[in-house]
Amino acid sequence: MSLASLDRLTAAHEALIRALDGNDLGVLDEASRALAGAVAAARTEGDWPTGPDLKERLLNLAALAHVAQIRVNFLTDKIRRRIDAVAALRGEPAMTYQPVHR
Repeated sequence: MSLASLDRLTAAHEALIRALDGNDLGVLDEASRALAGAVAAARTEGDWPTGPDLKERLLNLAALAHVAQIRVNFLTDKIRRRIDAVAALRGEPAMTYQPVHR
């Protein structure tokens, strides 16, 4: 994996975070696809770079992935609450997932 790949992954994560903070599904879709492309490209590279800044770059990348995960969890919870509120207004039970036992 080259340092350029790490930079591409970092930029893609940053774009995804901005998209998650925005209100445009098209931008979010584009950022998700760009991140998937950056991950796929990084996986095809075989050699890892060496150098003192590699660990720092990887830790930064992990932190960005965690920040994106937090935002996804927050938005998922926000949507679930909205669905539950709409269901309550209609006098229906909350629309939570219930596994089917067979």
